[in-house]
Amino acid sequence: MALSNPLELEREAQRQWIAQHPTVEPMARKLLEREFLLPGAALDLEARELARILNFSRSEVSWYAQQEAFLALPAGQSSVGREALVDLPVLSKFDVQAHFDDLIPRRVPRGHEAVTIASSSGTTGKPTRVAFSLPAAGMFGFHLQRQMRWFRVDPSWKKAIIRLPHNFPATDKGKHLDLGQVFRADGWPNVTRLFRTGPAVGFSRFNPTEDKLKWLEQEKPDYLMSFPGTLESLVLATGGKPVASLKAARTISATLTPGMRRRIETASGIHPQQNYGLNEIGIVALRCPEGRYHVNSEHCIVEILDREHRPCAAGEQGQIVVTALTNFAMPLIRYDTGDIGIATSGACPCGRTTPGFADVVGRYRPMHLAPEGTAQRVQLITDVIDEMDPKSLSDLREYQIHQYRDGRFELRLVSKGDCTELKNRVRAAWDATIGDKTPLKIVDLERIPPAPSGKQQEFSSDFFPSRDA
Repeated sequence: MALSNPLELEREAQRQWIAQHPTVEPMARKLLEREFLLPGAALDLEARELARILNFSRSEVSWYAQQEAFLALPAGQSSVGREALVDLPVLSKFDVQAHFDDLIPRRVPRGHEAVTIASSSGTTGKPTRVAFSLPAAGMFGFHLQRQMRWFRVDPSWKKAIIRLPHNFPATDKGKHLDLGQVFRADGWPNVTRLFRTGPAVGFSRFNPTEDKLKWLEQEKPDYLMSFPGTLESLVLATGGKPVASLKAARTISATLTPGMRRRIETASGIHPQQNYGLNEIGIVALRCPEGRYHVNSEHCIVEILDREHRPCAAGEQGQIVVTALTNFAMPLIRYDTGDIGIATSGACPCGRTTPGFADVVGRYRPMHLAPEGTAQRVQLITDVIDEMDPKSLSDLREYQIHQYRDGRFELRLVSKGDCTELKNRVRAAWDATIGDKTPLKIVDLERIPPAPSGKQQEFSSDFFPSRDA
């Protein structure tokens, strides 16, 4: 009999994932059921989990115990609705960096001791360190598998990974993946400890695009994971799938813009999977096939907040603020991610009932520090690129818009061949809209230096604080 119930469809899809240990299957089944809880049951469960972490933080974590808003919370509550979060202060990255020791509990429940310390890439000036308990860290692999189940990724597939060298295991001599070198593993990182999977191969993002394409042709993977800009450049370079064997792809670490998604899907027919996560929390939300980000609600709570730290209405943009529910080794309550999201409401067509948000717009940038009109000038250039036919961008490998301290703009292009049409369109749009009010220079480069984190930056400005600020 044909299945039509979303829950039954997911149960059927889960059956191809063979657990590596007897404890894995019950946990996976529990997480699957949570995706389809009735709204009332979901809110009751969230309220109990929130009460537990708030009671614990108020009692055992000196950072929270010293703050009046936390002291005002009634002690020992068994249920706390998320509306109580509105009266609590937002925790910044700088707070976590400066008060690491104060955020470590005096004691933790048995089984929740810290087992690792994660570190962010340091976009605020220095890395943000967070201690993780085993239950919190262990959710990562389950959430990756959840996303792949949603998109019907076959666990027997061969997976290719294009990432920064330090994201791959170092050799016994402490060296990371060099240009041209290949990482090989019998299973998919972070997932194979839970479920049986096919092999994985890896390649450094710093390899030239043509070398990446040759490598993909040699390896013939079914599944590709990489940065949005890397996937886009591979698709533009081939005018279709980067390799004929490719069945699915997932982008990581940076924002997959609507323009990038359109170009990739139009040229290749591949619909990139995307999740939203933080080193300080784990995987926060997964983008479903219908385009909504569903929060991993057993792991965290997400708020989209305005400048007064109040919830945004559906359709409004605001700060993405996350409260971790499972990490008792270092609780983060109302943690400001530095990212901007779009609030949403109502049921999702995919049938899942977990809380969600409409989209991730990107990282917060201190645009108020740049001259008036900066955002409009950046948008003008990106709009030109987004409106172009992907075939016209086949020689484009990477681009960056940079703003100098004197207000000048520079469009930096890395290409193989001719980008004359792109240059002409940008120049025409700029001259018609901006004119001589702000100079624009278009330059060809062999390579655009990455950000200190190693990630690609589509826009940089000398008005933004330096890493040492």
